[in-house]
Amino acid sequence: MSHPKPTLLLLGCGQLGTALGQYYLSRGWSVVGVRRKADKLPGEFHRLSVDFGDPDSTRQLAAIAADYVVITLTPGGRSEEAYQRAFASGLGNLLSVLNRSSIKRVLFTSSTSVYHQNDGSVVDEASPIEPSSFSGRAVLGAERLLRESGLPFTAVRFGGIYGGDSLRLAQRVREGQCAPPEPVHYSNRIHRDDCVRVLQHLIELHHTGQRVDECYLAVDDDPAPIAEVHRWLAAEMNIPYATDASYRHMAGSKRGDNRRLRESGFDFNYPDFRSGYRAVLAQTQ
Repeated sequence: MSHPKPTLLLLGCGQLGTALGQYYLSRGWSVVGVRRKADKLPGEFHRLSVDFGDPDSTRQLAAIAADYVVITLTPGGRSEEAYQRAFASGLGNLLSVLNRSSIKRVLFTSSTSVYHQNDGSVVDEASPIEPSSFSGRAVLGAERLLRESGLPFTAVRFGGIYGGDSLRLAQRVREGQCAPPEPVHYSNRIHRDDCVRVLQHLIELHHTGQRVDECYLAVDDDPAPIAEVHRWLAAEMNIPYATDASYRHMAGSKRGDNRRLRESGFDFNYPDFRSGYRAVLAQTQ
């Protein structure tokens, strides 16, 4: 007797979701990719164009019996209203229509923006979270919505994602917009390929009957000062390390501890910014 193929539902299917979906297609799974304009997704996916902010549009998701759901929400702009529309209204619409009978686990791509710490302290999954930024509050609100939904879920708090076609940091260094070495400001990051692998890892753990926690901090092994990252990139690109007096840090200064993820059996392809950005630079040259 043949068993039905497992189904992966990717809500907000961008670069991460597409790469994850292609991996599971190669494993013989059924993959449903959902975004506002689904014609941008690979033709092998079951594609659905859905506006998460429109309850009438999200109703078509009720017919999908998915085993695993990955939710990646992208605000339409850098404003409090846009974040609330994505992480409160949009997620609420999605949760109200999902076919719960088949769902084994929901993975939510959260963010280290939920942490408020700004003193270089170490944070992990048990650290206090009292975000002061509207983005952090919106993402944390989404985690709470999922917890209150009663669905089995895992929030993956990713650090700053880089790699692929994202060369923003390298471009800033080329333009002489480097952070000054003082005061020391710690940053956390993870290569895009490792982001995809983290999601694969957690799905595989659950699918094989192993324990999966409700929250993981997904950052590499080296929460380095951002000025150190800029200085290293400048040396790699053989250009001057030129600081910008008007440089403004985009996030709080904290050092993410990835021990829980490591202890679950995950190994990074790019455990620090040097290995990760060396691969990014090689890809673009």
